Amino acid sequence: MLRKNMKTPKTQVSLDDQSHPAESTESEVAITKSAEVEQNVTLEPEPKVLRQGPWIHPFPIITGLSVVALLAAAFFGNILINRFSDELSKTDYFHAPPNLSQLIIDIQKSTMVISCGDSQGSGWVISLGEVLNTADAETKALDKAYPGSVITNHHVIEECIDSKKLITTSNGGKTYESILFSYDEENDLAIVSTKLVLPPLPLSKKPEPGWWSMSLGSPYGLEKSISIGNIMNLVEDQIISTAPINPGNSGGPLVNSFGEVIGTNTWKLIEAESDGINVAGSVQLLCDVLVSCTEDFWP
Repeated sequence: MLRKNMKTPKTQVSLDDQSHPAESTESEVAITKSAEVEQNVTLEPEPKVLRQGPWIHPFPIITGLSVVALLAAAFFGNILINRFSDELSKTDYFHAPPNLSQLIIDIQKSTMVISCGDSQGSGWVISLGEVLNTADAETKALDKAYPGSVITNHHVIEECIDSKKLITTSNGGKTYESILFSYDEENDLAIVSTKLVLPPLPLSKKPEPGWWSMSLGSPYGLEKSISIGNIMNLVEDQIISTAPINPGNSGGPLVNSFGEVIGTNTWKLIEAESDGINVAGSVQLLCDVLVSCTEDFWP
């Protein structure tokens, strides 16, 4: 009689297989197959999401218009600021110049002390051409030997008319060799020629009452002194100013806010109170005798 073996036959496995359950083996097989399938299939990459940069506004049209408006405002604002600045710094004839300190220095460089015997006054440097061809040889020689020209008053140098070389000029304490070149007694003017050539002062157009003015000279020997006022009035060729002058100012320049010579300080009404009546002969008077003018300074 045959007997049925009730024992379960032993499964032969390797030593490695003995360490894993059967379910794990089946799972690994499935994963392995899945990996093989994935290797054989080319997967498409997911699309990249580009992130918006911090410099890009979410509303580009508004941002663009804002930038354009800002640039336009800055441009036109700069124009207005420059124009306003120019207006503030602009010099006119009725106000003190914004560069007054520099103007004073420039005028002082071209203002001289004129001495003749016991008389002392002031003078201002002018640019003049050569003497006329009709002048004699001695005059032409003096013109070349003394190229600098200084305007002063006749009453400052009248003691030296017969001794023209006794006149001395100084600037900044230094004395320079000079000579009386010509004079106009009626208009109380004279030209002193010097070997020192300094920057000449420009001439002013005809002034108007109210103009800012400044007188320079050496009152009582105080070289490079200044006084400030305004033009009060014009009486023919006499310029009346409130800029005070004193003995020693005679022959010095009366200038406007551009540093242009309006006239030559000549006399003062002593009886007047306060700043008084200070008078300068206009530059136009130079054309009467001393200078050959092709046209009037003041038309």
